[in-house]
Amino acid sequence: MEIRPLTKAEQKYAYKQSMQIRGQTGSIGILQGGYGAGNEFHSDFHELNSQWKTDEFEAELQEVLCSGENSVLKNLDTMREFTLLHPQNGFPGTEYGFRVETEKYAYLVRCNPEKDSGNVEIHCYVKEWLDHHISKAEKGIRFINSRYDELFRIEDGEKIKIKYSDGEEQERICRYIDECHTEVDNHLYHICQFAEIMERNGSEYAPAEPETGQTEEKEQEQEEKTEGALELKTQFGTTENVTLTVNTYVDSNSLYVGMTTADDGFPEPYGDVTVNLLVPVPSYCAFVDTNNMPELEGFLVKNKIAEFTGIEQRSGYCSYPLYLFDAEKMRGLCPDGMAAYEQANGLDKKQVKKEMSR
Repeated sequence: MEIRPLTKAEQKYAYKQSMQIRGQTGSIGILQGGYGAGNEFHSDFHELNSQWKTDEFEAELQEVLCSGENSVLKNLDTMREFTLLHPQNGFPGTEYGFRVETEKYAYLVRCNPEKDSGNVEIHCYVKEWLDHHISKAEKGIRFINSRYDELFRIEDGEKIKIKYSDGEEQERICRYIDECHTEVDNHLYHICQFAEIMERNGSEYAPAEPETGQTEEKEQEQEEKTEGALELKTQFGTTENVTLTVNTYVDSNSLYVGMTTADDGFPEPYGDVTVNLLVPVPSYCAFVDTNNMPELEGFLVKNKIAEFTGIEQRSGYCSYPLYLFDAEKMRGLCPDGMAAYEQANGLDKKQVKKEMSR
């Protein structure tokens, strides 16, 4: 067993990842825990891939990290002592991060010694898969034009600045998926697909200037964004504060809806609400991904975000329900995304809300 500080590249994987990155990195699950009465470690494990959650892995996780003689997490005093001796493991703020590595697995640990409970989060990976992905990501994220001419590259996790045709400018975080795919603000794109969308919309994009620090204005903007968060009761029995994002599928301009969380003060991808089945759908309608998140239907109905149309579409072994999303509600939750969706589909933003399908 080896314990060492997280590298700068590894720190990005000590938080929740999108479905695409989880698949690329061999993400097994997330252990969340803390210290209760008796100063002993207690935890809950949230499985992300049952294929890799073997008996061998479960036994190792408990022994190496939580209860073993050499574990740095076996009690609160031990964890605090370890962080004091390794200040180079510090994240911004009061959090610390380190990697525990065994023959097959890598555990990226993020902890906060200043809290008494709920202060440890461990992201568990198949070591070979994680290291291979991080190695590939070191090449950077490639941005091209529609003729495949390379324009620039940025490091994984850095931002691009997009200037839209109306003069508005926004910065978007980008994550490396593979040589030809990237996530831009939680949405997956082929790099040529992204270039074509930008050119079609008359938008320009370039690397964003590195941030020297978070200003009060940015902090206030982040607070305003998280104010619109909604509660999602997950299939794991937990509650997540989520916000919705809106975009379009490039092949049809049909509605895409995604979810992000901001538990640590920064938006992170949580999952896809909709799925693209490559069949025509009416305006403001989309198939809901109940295969990966069965809790979505209750969430949408409870929050009056969408209503079931009574139509289902089968794909493979799964059947997906078609929902009609409330246009006014979605404009309030994600105004920029809805404006782009409506513009791409020639929809009048001032039209009255369409009557829900019966």
